[in-house]
Amino acid sequence: MPVKPNFNSDYFYFVTTTAVGHAHLFRRDVIKRIILDSLHHLRTTRKIKLFVFVIMPNHIHIIAQFSEEYPLSDVMRDFKKFTARQIYRHFQAEGNTKVLEVLNREGEKVKQEYKVWEDGYDARDVYSTKFLQQKMDYIHHNPCQPQWKLVEMPEEYLWSTAGFYFDGKPCIIPIDDVREFLA
Repeated sequence: MPVKPNFNSDYFYFVTTTAVGHAHLFRRDVIKRIILDSLHHLRTTRKIKLFVFVIMPNHIHIIAQFSEEYPLSDVMRDFKKFTARQIYRHFQAEGNTKVLEVLNREGEKVKQEYKVWEDGYDARDVYSTKFLQQKMDYIHHNPCQPQWKLVEMPEEYLWSTAGFYFDGKPCIIPIDDVREFLA
C-alpha cells in the first residue's frame, strides 16, 4: 500500500512512482526525456525543489520539497497526468501499436482511454540526514542493482543525479543541491 504522509512544506520527501503493470515503458531515452523535462518544468516554475532523482525503466525516484501552494499530492497528480499524456502521444506518433494496446487495455480496466502510471505513489518524509543519505545512496545505486545492470558505476548513469553528487559533473537538468542540508 502506498504511503502518503501528512504533508508539511518544510519537509523533503522521497517519492517513488511506477509505470502501469511495472511495464518497462521508460527504457528509451526519448521517454526518459519526457519525464525529465517535466521534472525540470516543475523546478523552474518553483513548484518543487528537486534534489535527487533517477529514472529507471519502469519507475522513478525523487527527493524533493513541495510548497504550501503546490503540495505533494497536487504536484504528483499533475506530473503523472501530463507525462502520461505526453508519453501516450509519443507512442501514438511512432505508431507503436504494441505499447498502445497495453496502455489502452490498462485504461479500460479503470474506464479510461489509456493508463501509463500505477495509481498513487509512495512518499516518505525525509526525517533525518541519515535517512536522506540512505535514500540518496539507494537512488544513485539503483541502476547498478543486479536486476537492472544499467551501468557499472552510479555516476555513469545519465538519467540520475549521481554524476553531480559523486563527481561534481553537471546534471542533465539543473537541480537544487541537497548537500547544504547534510553538513
